Amino acid sequence: MGKQGQIDVSDVEAFSERVDAARVPGPNQIIIERHRPRRFDMPFHHHTSVEINFLQDCGMTYSFSGESVDVEPDRLVLFWGAAPHRVTDVRGEGVTTNVYLSLGQVLRWSLPKALVDTVLSGGVVIARPRADLDESLMTRLYEERDRDSGAWRKLHLAELETRLRRIGLEGWETALPPDTDERRVRSNSASMLHVEAMLRYIADNFSRPINVGDVVAAVNLSQGHAMKLFREVMGMSIKEQLTRSRLSHARMLLSDTDHKILTVALDSGFKTLSSFYDAFLQANGVTPGKYRRQLRTNTVAA
Repeated sequence: MGKQGQIDVSDVEAFSERVDAARVPGPNQIIIERHRPRRFDMPFHHHTSVEINFLQDCGMTYSFSGESVDVEPDRLVLFWGAAPHRVTDVRGEGVTTNVYLSLGQVLRWSLPKALVDTVLSGGVVIARPRADLDESLMTRLYEERDRDSGAWRKLHLAELETRLRRIGLEGWETALPPDTDERRVRSNSASMLHVEAMLRYIADNFSRPINVGDVVAAVNLSQGHAMKLFREVMGMSIKEQLTRSRLSHARMLLSDTDHKILTVALDSGFKTLSSFYDAFLQANGVTPGKYRRQLRTNTVAA
């Protein structure tokens, strides 16, 4: 934990669209911030960590690859930061406390399967209203962020694990529906670290013309073993995850820019326009151009 994620309330900078490595903690680490939120005019950012936000006395609208999610004040939000996201609107004068956990850490906890599946599938989880519980927890974590001994980190991780486990048992709202693919998660620590390394490589490099072999090279495993392990943990192939990351980035560009479709395709890591069209149509049911028109029509109507 410690000061690496601390943000001064008076000096909140807009995030970059590229991968935000500063918000990816190491194993058994936590990054925690508190700041007064504002709308970010800069492009989206993304990271491979799992993000927990508590909105104290303020509401916000997030955009995940161009899809809006409204969150009311005094609610706890949980999502996997691999999808490009940003804040597009802030209501009220409160503060947000943001906690970042490594994906491997969260998977090792063996939380309720439905909750893990929702997060890994791109869903945005909003906990049931428990402002008394969440304000106390997040304030304590923030105030104790400099207590960086192993014993304190273990305690803080245990408190976060308990809170997420409670969400899994109490139920939650899914603000952004997840994909419906089946997920199978197992809690072997070494396996999680290998999968997290591959996910991080994908998040850092998907916009380049990388392939499955490049992803596997990020870990010290044979290609067959790495591909099998990735599918067992994520419920999809490395190629499918790579395509999903590229499509998520493409949706963000279609939403947020006026780039030509060819530019969107190439900037998202697709080698040809035809391969981009095929993948986009299969995943979204419409062409990229129609997707952009629908988004803008809905925005004008709102």
